[in-house]
Amino acid sequence: MGIPIAIFAVCLVGGVYASTRWLPELGRDAVGGLALFVVCGLFGASLADAGLRIYGIIHAVETSSGSIRGDFVASGLSNMLWEAGSLAALALVVYLLAPASEPLADDTSPG
Repeated sequence: MGIPIAIFAVCLVGGVYASTRWLPELGRDAVGGLALFVVCGLFGASLADAGLRIYGIIHAVETSSGSIRGDFVASGLSNMLWEAGSLAALALVVYLLAPASEPLADDTSPG
Protein backbone atom coordinates (compact mmCIF):
# COMPACT_ATOMS: atom_id res chain seq x y z
CA MET A 1 0.00 0.00 0.00
CA GLY A 2 2.87 2.39 0.68
CA ILE A 3 4.50 1.94 -2.73
CA PRO A 4 1.77 3.70 -4.77
CA ILE A 5 1.74 6.59 -2.31
CA ALA A 6 5.50 6.94 -2.57
CA ILE A 7 5.35 6.77 -6.38
CA PHE A 8 2.64 9.44 -6.44
CA ALA A 9 4.58 11.74 -4.12
CA VAL A 10 7.89 11.37 -5.95
CA CYS A 11 6.32 11.91 -9.39
CA LEU A 12 4.28 14.89 -8.19
CA VAL A 13 7.27 16.59 -6.59
CA GLY A 14 9.45 15.78 -9.61
CA GLY A 15 6.89 17.23 -12.01
CA VAL A 16 6.43 20.40 -9.99
CA TYR A 17 10.20 20.85 -9.62
CA ALA A 18 10.85 20.25 -13.32
CA SER A 19 8.17 22.69 -14.42
CA THR A 20 9.30 25.45 -12.04
CA ARG A 21 12.92 24.96 -13.01
CA TRP A 22 12.72 24.75 -16.79
CA LEU A 23 9.62 26.68 -17.83
CA PRO A 24 10.22 30.29 -18.81
CA GLU A 25 8.87 32.72 -16.26
CA LEU A 26 5.31 33.87 -16.47
CA GLY A 27 4.15 37.36 -15.55
CA ARG A 28 5.21 38.65 -12.16
CA ASP A 29 1.73 39.84 -11.22
CA ALA A 30 -0.98 37.92 -9.35
CA VAL A 31 -2.38 36.30 -12.51
CA GLY A 32 1.04 35.12 -13.66
CA GLY A 33 1.81 33.67 -10.25
CA LEU A 34 -1.51 31.84 -10.14
CA ALA A 35 -0.97 30.55 -13.67
CA LEU A 36 2.49 29.26 -12.74
CA PHE A 37 0.99 27.54 -9.68
CA VAL A 38 -1.72 25.89 -11.81
CA VAL A 39 0.71 24.84 -14.58
CA CYS A 40 3.15 23.30 -12.09
CA GLY A 41 0.36 21.49 -10.28
CA LEU A 42 -1.17 20.11 -13.46
CA PHE A 43 2.18 18.98 -14.83
CA GLY A 44 3.04 17.32 -11.52
CA ALA A 45 -0.36 15.62 -11.46
CA SER A 46 0.21 14.43 -15.02
CA LEU A 47 3.51 12.80 -14.10
CA ALA A 48 2.01 11.35 -10.92
CA ASP A 49 -0.85 9.82 -12.90
CA ALA A 50 1.60 8.36 -15.41
CA GLY A 51 3.72 6.91 -12.61
CA LEU A 52 0.72 5.28 -10.93
CA ARG A 53 -0.50 3.87 -14.25
CA ILE A 54 2.92 2.36 -14.95
CA TYR A 55 2.94 0.82 -11.46
CA GLY A 56 -0.55 -0.57 -12.09
CA ILE A 57 0.53 -2.07 -15.42
CA ILE A 58 3.57 -3.73 -13.85
CA HIS A 59 1.51 -5.08 -10.96
CA ALA A 60 -1.19 -6.43 -13.30
CA VAL A 61 1.38 -8.14 -15.52
CA GLU A 62 3.14 -9.70 -12.52
CA THR A 63 -0.08 -11.16 -11.10
CA SER A 64 -1.52 -12.39 -14.40
CA SER A 65 -0.59 -15.34 -16.54
CA GLY A 66 -0.92 -16.33 -20.14
CA SER A 67 -1.80 -14.20 -23.13
CA ILE A 68 -3.88 -11.69 -21.16
CA ARG A 69 -0.72 -9.77 -20.22
CA GLY A 70 -0.69 -7.99 -23.56
CA ASP A 71 -4.23 -6.80 -22.95
CA PHE A 72 -3.22 -5.35 -19.58
CA VAL A 73 -0.29 -3.52 -21.13
CA ALA A 74 -2.28 -2.20 -24.08
CA SER A 75 -5.25 -0.98 -22.07
CA GLY A 76 -3.00 0.42 -19.34
CA LEU A 77 -0.90 2.40 -21.80
CA SER A 78 -4.01 3.67 -23.56
CA ASN A 79 -5.52 4.85 -20.29
CA MET A 80 -2.24 6.38 -19.16
CA LEU A 81 -1.77 8.35 -22.36
CA TRP A 82 -5.37 9.55 -22.31
CA GLU A 83 -5.40 10.73 -18.68
CA ALA A 84 -1.83 12.01 -18.31
CA GLY A 85 -1.94 13.53 -21.79
CA SER A 86 -5.15 15.38 -20.99
CA LEU A 87 -3.62 16.86 -17.83
CA ALA A 88 -0.43 17.82 -19.67
CA ALA A 89 -2.46 19.42 -22.49
CA LEU A 90 -4.49 21.41 -19.98
CA ALA A 91 -1.25 22.58 -18.36
CA LEU A 92 0.02 23.64 -21.79
CA VAL A 93 -3.19 25.57 -22.52
CA VAL A 94 -2.97 27.42 -19.19
CA TYR A 95 0.70 28.17 -19.82
CA LEU A 96 0.06 29.53 -23.31
CA LEU A 97 -2.85 31.70 -22.14
CA ALA A 98 -1.00 33.11 -19.13
CA PRO A 99 0.57 36.58 -19.34
CA ALA A 100 4.22 36.54 -20.29
CA SER A 101 6.93 38.07 -18.16
CA GLU A 102 7.98 41.53 -19.27
CA PRO A 103 11.64 41.96 -20.21
CA LEU A 104 13.78 43.84 -17.73
CA ALA A 105 14.84 47.35 -18.72
CA ASP A 106 18.47 47.75 -19.77
CA ASP A 107 20.48 50.50 -18.19
CA THR A 108 22.91 50.52 -21.13
CA SER A 109 20.56 52.34 -23.53
CA PRO A 110 21.82 55.73 -24.74
CA GLY A 111 20.01 58.77 -23.57
